[in-house]
Amino acid sequence: MFNQVIQDSQLFLLIVARMAALFLTAPILSSTSIPGMARGGLIIFTSTVLLSMVRTMDYVIPSRALDYVMLIILEILIGLIMALMLQIIFSIFQVAGQVFSVQMGFGASTTYDPLAQVETPLIGQIYYLISILVFISVKGLQRIFFTGLYQSFQAIKGWDLLLYPDYVKDMFITALAKLFGQAMIIAFPMMGTLLLISLTMGLLAKAAPQMNLLMIGFPIQITVGFIMIYLSAPFLIRKMEILFDWGFDMILSFLTYFSGGTS
Repeated sequence: MFNQVIQDSQLFLLIVARMAALFLTAPILSSTSIPGMARGGLIIFTSTVLLSMVRTMDYVIPSRALDYVMLIILEILIGLIMALMLQIIFSIFQVAGQVFSVQMGFGASTTYDPLAQVETPLIGQIYYLISILVFISVKGLQRIFFTGLYQSFQAIKGWDLLLYPDYVKDMFITALAKLFGQAMIIAFPMMGTLLLISLTMGLLAKAAPQMNLLMIGFPIQITVGFIMIYLSAPFLIRKMEILFDWGFDMILSFLTYFSGGTS
């Protein structure tokens, strides 16, 4: 195996470039809680396993150094595209939690997410953690390996990305539109319930001005918010499963488009 890697070192570097971009950007795999040595070993191991498969696919290696460097950049871009499609799905749940965090009373409270390495609202972080559990339960990591590894090399090569730039642009615009649309769909039931509570508290404040509704309004909104999260959890989990399937379907359609366009 080592001799094969040395013999096909140029092809091996192309595989490593795509795998590194995918594993360093994909959800969960990009977490800083995973040691860098372990992640690097996983990249080298999967690239070595793929080498014997990819070398039978007639992958043309350019002779000019500049063309080879350009091909490496395109391979990195392919890995980033596939990983970002899944990151967009996870962002849907964070945005949904962020939308109604202010109404629920957690607008000023943020937590540091060690997985995404950003500060997120508390409710968005709860939704994000739930989405990770759902992603693992639906075998999302296995699908990343099966879809992002062998199938991607079967379907698309680096140079193919330059042939259809408009398709890549339209695909990301569609994905971003889906992000905000689905985030609002998830957040609307919570927003509507909290809006009714705010209207009720406003009417009570008008009817009984002597009541200090500011002190009891926040606990009521927080309590009702968590009750709604608990009651909607089964529907939310099912929605997460549907969106994860949609994310992998989008990756497959991306690969299928290039496979059909270049065959």
